[in-house]
Amino acid sequence: MLKRLDGPDAAQFHRVVDDENTIVVVDGVPYLIARLPLLNEVGLEIEGDPDLKASIRRAKEDIREGRVYSTEEAFRLLDEGLDR
Repeated sequence: MLKRLDGPDAAQFHRVVDDENTIVVVDGVPYLIARLPLLNEVGLEIEGDPDLKASIRRAKEDIREGRVYSTEEAFRLLDEGLDR
């Protein structure tokens, strides 16, 4: 799950976390905070949405397997599917 910190919350977070991997204990429960590779806004959105991530993975596999269609073919297939 993606959570964002901005402003004062982000500043406080940076004061606590000062390297690549930090263990923080909150109410007796340890949490590992690890820095992830830099992701752009789209990458963050994909990582935060398992359904979107799975859809992109399927699309990449379709491309590798040669299952690619033109826009016109895709519209035709959608139309045929709706008529059934």
